[in-house]
Amino acid sequence: MGKIIELDEALANQIAAGEVVERPASVVKELVENSIDAKSTKITIIIETSGLKRIEVIDNGTGIEKSDVSMALKRHATSKIKDKTDLFRIRTLGFRGEAIPSIASVSDFTIETSVESESSGTKLIAKGGVIQKVEPTLKRQGTKISVENLFFNTPARLKYIKSLQAELSHITDIINRLSLAHPNIAFQLINNDHEFLKTSGSGDLKQVIAAIYGVVQAKKMRKIDTQDLDFEVSGYVSLPELTRSNPNYITLLVNGRYIKNFLLRKAVLEGYSNRIMVGRFPFAVISIHIDPQLTDVNVHPTKQEIRLSKEKELMALISKAIASTLLEGVLIPEAIEGAKEKNTPAATAKHPSFSQQSALYYDKEKRDFFIKEEINEKQSSQITSPTLFTERAEVNESVPLIEKREKTATSDELTPTQDSTHQPVITHFPVLEYLAQFHRTYLLCQAQEGLYMIDQHAAQERIKYEYWKDRIGEGAIDQQILLTPYYFDLPRDEALLLSERKEKLHEAGVFLEEYGDTTFILRENPVWLRESEIEKVIYEMIDRVLSFDQFSLKEYRHDLAAMVACKSSIKAGEPLDDLSAKQLIRDLEKCENPYSCAHGRPTILHFSETEVQKMFRRIQETHRTKAASWKDER
Repeated sequence: MGKIIELDEALANQIAAGEVVERPASVVKELVENSIDAKSTKITIIIETSGLKRIEVIDNGTGIEKSDVSMALKRHATSKIKDKTDLFRIRTLGFRGEAIPSIASVSDFTIETSVESESSGTKLIAKGGVIQKVEPTLKRQGTKISVENLFFNTPARLKYIKSLQAELSHITDIINRLSLAHPNIAFQLINNDHEFLKTSGSGDLKQVIAAIYGVVQAKKMRKIDTQDLDFEVSGYVSLPELTRSNPNYITLLVNGRYIKNFLLRKAVLEGYSNRIMVGRFPFAVISIHIDPQLTDVNVHPTKQEIRLSKEKELMALISKAIASTLLEGVLIPEAIEGAKEKNTPAATAKHPSFSQQSALYYDKEKRDFFIKEEINEKQSSQITSPTLFTERAEVNESVPLIEKREKTATSDELTPTQDSTHQPVITHFPVLEYLAQFHRTYLLCQAQEGLYMIDQHAAQERIKYEYWKDRIGEGAIDQQILLTPYYFDLPRDEALLLSERKEKLHEAGVFLEEYGDTTFILRENPVWLRESEIEKVIYEMIDRVLSFDQFSLKEYRHDLAAMVACKSSIKAGEPLDDLSAKQLIRDLEKCENPYSCAHGRPTILHFSETEVQKMFRRIQETHRTKAASWKDER
């Protein structure tokens, strides 16, 4: 007897469910997409216990005929495609024919639906994919699908479900994206009798953006609209001042379908060029309309990854459209407007452009730096680049970039050069004589070993980092009451996660209180955080907390200290008087590691006297006869 058997339909559907139904959010996505395909103009999503107890999707669409209701639970049954040619010109969101039977196979499943041509509606009840009852019901326009006790017969799947807040956040994110993709549909999301989102269905995309991200953000969005022979691209992109430290606010839509595509996201960033900092991402809603024959959506169960023809041409079109839009507008932020709005809840919803936060993406390979050895005679005829003055870091994998100082070099360790003068292998911080500030960014100094340039921002960042890294995270952090509280507004999905993870901020002395559904209020701030930096720093801290599920406390404190140090340090282009410059140099000398900032950039560069002489061609040859003639010419 053969070993190969045909699985029964219920088991096959449960296997398919493993592909399609990963979590409650997957169920919501499939059901809502079916409602959209049914030409609904109003869709209500009601959930309990983040969808694990109940998911209900109610629409006013075309409905399902009585004879087709039972067929909907059969695997590979669909009304979306008829033959293989339809597979390559899909114009709907649902098409695989596995969603409904897969969902029904792992839940208690009910459909109530009716169509205009029939005198009554139809109700179907199934358990674990097995139909229990089909009966007439009251007629109402559209379809209502209820999914209860999700994964009741596949308990192993529950092990992979995260917290209820995290699951609810996933659902909210999906409805946000679908709302942006279909502004002509009125969406309503209700969890445990509490309304989370409501859109008007007016067709105005900017209204949907305001409903999800806030009115202040919507005001800083600019419309794009372009096309060529193959593509139509429209939507909204933010002014360069409105950015976040993660790409979650970039929504890419192809024929009404939310997709993830690295190259198209890259095209969005290229449209901004150098208008935003590296590591910052704009708000963007990009809607792309394309001939279905130029795309293949049947490559992934979740349908979020698709294949596109002429992808390079599409990238160029998107980048050009964004660049043109930004050129047409005034990109300088209005300082007066910002001052007026400073302490209002709506104003603090904005996410201004901050200086680059490379500490959050710190590359361990950049930890090691080496002392440049003296130029030997074979190299002495070459013009060399400035020496990077730093040291090899003693890397501790659990604590990023905490260097230890080398011992001071003695006179016995000095290396003779080819002209018999002594030039040290520098392993100590030199005794510097301050000369001047160069371009309001670099401090010029001299010492016995040569000329030095100090980056004033990197130097102060290192000083402040070493001060705060030991204080942030201490058991008790002094607080000061704010005369006017600060408000922080977040999208619904992020607010849900923050309410669950805000204890992480408590470790740094930042105590945010929930103030409504999506707003948090700060009534006091830790003494280490200057009031002028509160809005910028707190938003960065929130981004950090929301970006990672798991934390290393030591790394978190390092990143936080690095961020605070960076934000509060003197910037390039700011003038320093002589007293301030000299004090900065003295403070840098006292640091445990004065040679690099918290992000790994050097704080100081060294030009040896020999190198300076070579750059001026005062040393051109290596042999002593030429050196002697050079001395005579001098």
